[in-house]
Parts: sequence; C-alpha cells; structure tokens
Amino acid sequence: MMSYLDEKGYAELFGKLLRNVGNVCLIGESGCGKTQLVHHYCKTNNILLFEISLTAETTRAELLASPSPTGDSGELRQGIVMQWLDTNPARVANEDGRLYDGVLCYWDGFNYASPGITALLESLADFRGMVRISETGEVRRRTDRHYLVISMNPSEKSAYGGTFQMNAALRRRFETIRMGWLDPAAETSLLVDRTGVSFGFARAVVEFANRTREAYRSGRLSTVLTTGNLLNYAKLYKDGMDEETIVRIASNQFREEEATSVRELWHGAR
Repeated sequence: MMSYLDEKGYAELFGKLLRNVGNVCLIGESGCGKTQLVHHYCKTNNILLFEISLTAETTRAELLASPSPTGDSGELRQGIVMQWLDTNPARVANEDGRLYDGVLCYWDGFNYASPGITALLESLADFRGMVRISETGEVRRRTDRHYLVISMNPSEKSAYGGTFQMNAALRRRFETIRMGWLDPAAETSLLVDRTGVSFGFARAVVEFANRTREAYRSGRLSTVLTTGNLLNYAKLYKDGMDEETIVRIASNQFREEEATSVRELWHGAR
C-alpha cells in the first residue's frame, strides 16, 4: 500500500479536529487522498476504524441493525454504526496487544446519502451523540473517543441527494477540510523518488493526469487518474513498457466512449 504523502499538512489538522470536535467532513475530488488520510491517521494514532461506502440504496437498517440472515426471531445483525457505538476502545486491543485510543466511523461518499441516512447522522453528530435502534427500542451513545468522519466529492453533482447542502444545521456540526490533489512539482518528485523513473516521463504523466482532472472537473470525463495510477505507470515505464501501451492501459480506467479523448490528452501533454 502506498504510504501517505502529507504535502499540505492535512494529517495534523485532521487530528486536531478529531480530538477537539469529534466530527470531521472531508471534501475533495476523486483520488485526492480522503480515504488514505483516514487510514493513515488511524494506523499512526492507534485508532480502530469502521468504514462504509454509501450508495443511494444504503438504508438506515444496514447501518444500524437488520434481521439475522438465519431468520431467528429477535436476533439482529449489527450494522457498522451499531458495531462502532458498541466498541469500547479501552477493552479492545490491536494486533500488538495495546488497547486502542479511540474508534472512528468513516462514511465515504456521503453525497450519495438518502434523507433517512442524513437524519440518522443528525442525532449522532449533535449534543445528543446518540441513536435509537427502532428494532429493539434501545439507545446507543457515543463517548469522546468515538470519532465520526464523512467524505464527499464535490464533482459528483449528479449523485448528491441535496440533503447536506440544504441542511445548514447539520453542516455546522462538522468541521470541514477541503482537500486537493498534489501540487504537480511534488507529484513529479514523488514519482521520481519512489520509482526511479526519468524526470521527463514523470513530468509528462503528471501533466497527463492533471488534464484528466480538469476534464473530470468540467464534466467531460467520468473519473480521473490518481497518484496511485501514476506510480503504477512509472513502474511499468521503468520496466520497459512503451508509452503508447501505458496510455492504452490508462484509458481503460475510463468509459469506453472516453478512451479516444483520454489518449488525446496524453498526446497534448507529451
């Protein structure tokens, strides 16, 4: 797994917001490192991570509790939020035998959330810090070591349910970090340092990626090339693969009808 490059100091800011606020919203486009930041912070700060990628079909029952697949009466299968709230970090040890210092629940893709999911978040994120399990009538509560993080992609406008933008009260319960892709010079240096690829190829492939990002931002492409993709291409080039083959591989990240446009972006960068 690629180690986290914290060029802009996000990790320190993220940690301070978690410790002092408890609720953090990460906003940034695809591939800018939102999920990697969460994983990096949890790994380096002894935090147990629970995570889920939300879709438009994610239900409240999936997050909290649903009937057991065995069909046993009265038996429920815990959802990720219920697991998170039921975990006492002072009683759970990591692989080294050390008790965890906190537990974090990460909801990726909150822009896909339905109004029902948003309503669930409100009682968890405000002064109540609790949720009622309708299936059992029980109440689960957070502690000051139960951290909550959501992430959103501002370019996926068609995927927004609209609830987060409209609900100012909910937004005030989170402190937000807006994240961006690496600076081109830093991303180029990263490729050279980690793979030994030539500066010329590294600079060209970073320019290529930035062109895909600009096209994505303007709605002309469905996704982007990330730093992780670029590291793969640098390794392939270092191993003797020619540029055109690498570009064909890169174009497979996109929809079939976008492949020609993606290849044109490469030739514009080269």
